[in-house]
Amino acid sequence: MKKTPKVVLLLYVLLGYVFAQFSWWAYLIYDLNREIFNANERLISIGGEAMSEAPSGLQNKLWMILGEGSVFLSLLLIGAFYIRKSIIRQQRLALQERNFILATTHEFNSPIASIKLNLQTLSKREMDADQRFQMLDGALSSAHRLELLVSNLLLASRLDGGKLEMFYEELDLNRHLISISKRFDSLAEKSHNRLIIECQEGLVLIADKSAFDTIISNLIENTLKYAPGTEVVIRAQIQNSSVVVEVLDVGPGIPKLERDHVTKKFYRMGNEETRSQKGSGLGLYLVQQLVLLHNAQMSIQENHPKGTAFSIKFNQ
Repeated sequence: MKKTPKVVLLLYVLLGYVFAQFSWWAYLIYDLNREIFNANERLISIGGEAMSEAPSGLQNKLWMILGEGSVFLSLLLIGAFYIRKSIIRQQRLALQERNFILATTHEFNSPIASIKLNLQTLSKREMDADQRFQMLDGALSSAHRLELLVSNLLLASRLDGGKLEMFYEELDLNRHLISISKRFDSLAEKSHNRLIIECQEGLVLIADKSAFDTIISNLIENTLKYAPGTEVVIRAQIQNSSVVVEVLDVGPGIPKLERDHVTKKFYRMGNEETRSQKGSGLGLYLVQQLVLLHNAQMSIQENHPKGTAFSIKFNQ
């Protein structure tokens, strides 16, 4: 069960105290006016001179005071609502940043350890050419993974600072997608995935090369991580004068209620300390932001018969 933050509990206590004080203040004013009214009635009954303030005037003043108090209380409650909302948002961001640090630490350690192990093996053991190639290929794959992580961190910083510039050029999609997928051959082999490129020859996309590389790389890495042992299809085609690029897997898929959240910064499903699959929570966030900078649209749908279908529509 999720605990309510202490700051929010303190806010509730203070609001309760203010409300109690306001109620007590309103009661005292009402009681005072009632006493004045009764005193005025008694004076009249014994033949004395009535107070200059008529009972109706006292009643009007009472309603005026209660009206002003109600406005004050309403403004107080509205302010408290927004303060509570801000506190909860800050608590959520703090938790996401904590999870991000935990995940990023693991993400850095894993490829560094792999590179170190491969290089130590190469330096201490005699091996044939094929074994040396496997060791070097493993080290290069881990270096590429580390490079992608560092690139994502720098890119997120530039996006937050509004300092990312886009340089558009014509990309040969078939050749470009094959080039990107080859960088993941070693990782795909380890996760028992098969990468399949489906793209017609000569299909051209006008896009920022670096940003497009990041989009496809993050989508491929995401599918290899969460859909091991499956075929991953990277498809590009023309649809109604638009270029549509899809990355399809047959893994467990993303629950429908989570699809609007997975592109948020640092957002990851589940608990960071018990989750088996690690990650920075930046990949899909960066994909979404770079897609928007291309004035394109990304959708996350269910693949058939199962899995996830990431579809990006570039308007040419």
